[in-house]
Amino acid sequence: MKETLDAAFSAINIIPTVFLILILIYWLTVIIGVFNIDSFDIDADADLDVDVDVDADVDLDADIDADADVSAGDSLLWLNSALSFFNLGKVPFMLILSFFVLSMWVISLLMNNALNNGSVLLSLVYLIPNILVSAFIMKFLTSPFVKLFEKAESDIDSNVRLTGKMCKVTLNATHHKMGQAEIKIEGSSFIINVKSTEEQYNLYKGDSCLVIDYIPEKKIYLIEPYKN
Repeated sequence: MKETLDAAFSAINIIPTVFLILILIYWLTVIIGVFNIDSFDIDADADLDVDVDVDADVDLDADIDADADVSAGDSLLWLNSALSFFNLGKVPFMLILSFFVLSMWVISLLMNNALNNGSVLLSLVYLIPNILVSAFIMKFLTSPFVKLFEKAESDIDSNVRLTGKMCKVTLNATHHKMGQAEIKIEGSSFIINVKSTEEQYNLYKGDSCLVIDYIPEKKIYLIEPYKN
């Protein structure tokens, strides 16, 4: 154990170790309720599916403009496909990042030890193949979660008409800060992302609330304290 710690905090492995520590801190904050897993989630399609229009406001040949548009569009399509291949947008970003960093850390320790490397410069060079291999390991490890999150998404989407339903807050929320709540439907329990309907409502863990509205583009439910 001591040898592992010494290797982890050595100069040749310090970069992956720092990333791993940050990931561990994040998950610790998730456990104690400071953040939630979707806070750092990103939607690859939403962020990258943009219209590209090459317009320099000069008199250029139309064929050149068309070729430029097609080329830029193809580049974005390729990037979207690459991100989708690595399950980005299908699985929460922090889960993907966690598997990636863990893989990179393990490979760094094993690679530098196997090659008997003591050079910081070489360790930086080794990070290049390390990152590539870690990305594929990350894809393999996150693939089982894709169907799991697709099913959860489908279950929530099939129950978007939750107005008037009761829920219980599981993660503190305000009008500006997203939290989470548990809602039970026909014996099944779901965790939904929530915000309070008004600034005056601060929702705390354990509060019983009423679902008032749903914002589909943000996939957030607006709730307020239930008053008997």
